[in-house]
Amino acid sequence: MHNPERPGFVISRLAYLFRSRIEQVLAENKSELSVEESALLMVLVEAGQPLRRGEFADIMLRDKTTITRQLDGLVRKGLVQRKPDPRDGRAMLITPTAKGTRQIKKLLPPFKQLRERLKEGLTEQEWQAGMKAMRQMMDNLIDRQE
Repeated sequence: MHNPERPGFVISRLAYLFRSRIEQVLAENKSELSVEESALLMVLVEAGQPLRRGEFADIMLRDKTTITRQLDGLVRKGLVQRKPDPRDGRAMLITPTAKGTRQIKKLLPPFKQLRERLKEGLTEQEWQAGMKAMRQMMDNLIDRQE
């Protein structure tokens, strides 16, 4: 039964299916990363600059405690390192290690294939409209939390 008026169901199913496919990519590539760790490392490598824990929390929509726990795991695996922020001695900057960068670069092609699979059957205009709509929905909910 299909009911387009239940966005929560559609969003939840899409997120579940996408996460399952990411887990499959990680397993097929014998990656030691969890889905969350791969997302954090991807954000960090794509940023091209060190990030603070709070920046990760904002990008990932997670609390700082969760981000800290996930970063601790990446540090233990030798994939990221923390360095004091020269602008603020109390803050730490997170940077990928060479090993972390290699792990993400190895995963980029299959992640790109997954994104392309997600786009199948959609024109570029439909894809862009869908992305714009999803960003707006996120913004609508974020505005309500504050």
